[in-house]
Amino acid sequence: MRPITIDKDDRVIPSTSRPRKATSKSGGFFKSLRGGGKKKKTTKRKTEPRISTEAAFSRLGSMTIGITDRISAPFRSEKPRRGSRRKPTPAWRKPAVICGGVLLAAIVIGGITNFIVRAELPERSAAWIDAQQQALAEVFGLTVQQISVTGRDKTSGDDILRVLDVKRGDSILNIDPEAARERLETLGWIETASVMRRYPDEIFIEITERRPYARWQVNGKTGVIDRTGALVSKKDEAAFRYLPKVVGSGANEHAAELFDMLAQTPELFTRLESAVRIRDRRWNLEFKNDVTVLLPEKGASHAWKQLYQIQNEQRILDKDVVSIDLRGKDRMYVRLKDEAAKLRRLAGNDT
Repeated sequence: MRPITIDKDDRVIPSTSRPRKATSKSGGFFKSLRGGGKKKKTTKRKTEPRISTEAAFSRLGSMTIGITDRISAPFRSEKPRRGSRRKPTPAWRKPAVICGGVLLAAIVIGGITNFIVRAELPERSAAWIDAQQQALAEVFGLTVQQISVTGRDKTSGDDILRVLDVKRGDSILNIDPEAARERLETLGWIETASVMRRYPDEIFIEITERRPYARWQVNGKTGVIDRTGALVSKKDEAAFRYLPKVVGSGANEHAAELFDMLAQTPELFTRLESAVRIRDRRWNLEFKNDVTVLLPEKGASHAWKQLYQIQNEQRILDKDVVSIDLRGKDRMYVRLKDEAAKLRRLAGNDT
């Protein structure tokens, strides 16, 4: 049987029988001469039995099948049994679990909140913190001993202390400057205010007061207002009787506009007693000699200049006149006193 020869690329090379060496008689003769005519003993090597090509491939295939069976055997999955299949989860279970969890959390939070409210824990905690802070302030000398105010003229000191809500010995750390400023600006005379803590024991306050502008009478009560119409004092003090007076709802908001117009003719403005706001639309001017001038809703400035011109020419405000109506566009209506009207009738003149 022929032996199998495999090259480096694992290809089977067909083997051929080796050619026998040719022996010559001469060669044998010379060998016999060299060896002294003695024959050398040769030992035959044991050779493994040679395997044919078909037998080698059949053995290799059986080995491959055996290895494949060993590798794939652990990964074979058995068919699931019919009784071990899991049942599907109901659709209502997840929403029910979520709702139950939310309800439980709400009950727990409600119970804790109810306990805190009934036990008054926030109030007690705040009171305890204030007590500890007051004790520390007393130890380190951080208590209010002095309150300084600058810019005060008409504002009452008692009103400042009342809205400030601070007394001697209080902890200066408990004073909130911003909150104190807001409370001070609620007072009528104070337009702006600033509050500072000067350690260790002083509260410094700087205020800017409003300027009295006019007196405002509404619902039978008279007070003092500033130029913006803000009520600075609810008392009609004698010190402010020199100010002009406006009467009626909304008169405080339009007083500055009216007085700016009247100030263009100081001769008439100084004779004004009060200005009455009519239905929050127009003005009636009452002079000191009991003469009333009715200004129109529109064109009041032009009517006022017209009255000033007539006063310079005819001195109409110095005559027996009760009222002058300037609401007409092309004419002026004058109402006389009763005695002056009778005299004009006797003279044959229209009144």
